[in-house]
Amino acid sequence: MNGLKIFFAQIYDFILLCAIWFGAAIPFVLWQGGGEFETDPLLLLAFQLYLLAITYLYLTYFWTQSGQTPGLRTWKLQLVRQDEYLMTRHNANLRFLLSVLLFPVGWLGLLFPGQQLLQDRLAKTKIIAVQSEGSL
Repeated sequence: MNGLKIFFAQIYDFILLCAIWFGAAIPFVLWQGGGEFETDPLLLLAFQLYLLAITYLYLTYFWTQSGQTPGLRTWKLQLVRQDEYLMTRHNANLRFLLSVLLFPVGWLGLLFPGQQLLQDRLAKTKIIAVQSEGSL
């Protein structure tokens, strides 16, 4: 059951990231003037790295501040270190790098007992269920 919640939390965050990417793309495309954008491989690579940097800032900010992206918060989940403390910048950097390098293979961990993403196992982090503040 937790694996399904993790999956839906990630989908929720992906939808939010799409909106952020759309907003972030506007100044980049306007700056480049549009037309040659698709034909210049170096410009296309720069755009992809720009969006990757936006993704890094979005995810690592939430991971280090509260352990909950909006998707994780909605599904009452939290990303923590294995000792259940909030992630440090080092933990967040490692998990982000592993998430990028292992995508989509890292998701296969949800299919096995323990239902933990491969990048979480390697980064020594985990996603845990949290109680809502108002419940007893």
